[in-house]
Amino acid sequence: MAAMWSVIAYTGFTVIAFYFFLLRPVLQNQKTQRKAVRQLQVGDEIITTGGIIGEVKDVVVPVDGPTELIIEIAPGVRVRAITDAVLRRLSTLEPDDAPTSPSTQPEASPGEVSHTSA
Repeated sequence: MAAMWSVIAYTGFTVIAFYFFLLRPVLQNQKTQRKAVRQLQVGDEIITTGGIIGEVKDVVVPVDGPTELIIEIAPGVRVRAITDAVLRRLSTLEPDDAPTSPSTQPEASPGEVSHTSA
């Protein structure tokens, strides 16, 4: 009889440990990712699960089906993606009030890509 209770106790302890060490962190990460995706706005810079980096140009919420994003990956090149494809938000792009002169922008070092528009 005592052996049966010890097996039940060890099984219960294992289930609780599994929840706190493995399942709970994954669920919290998914919750924060869903929250970040719901807060996406036009102008946010994102990275997709496929590694594509782009700027959100429009958010389309159809009556049925997943929410779609229109992402600009290059000037004039726009693609459609569903919100499940968003890995994370890189930054929120705010429009500049005053244009900066080329002399005040930092120069890109060799091997580094400059993100200035021509």
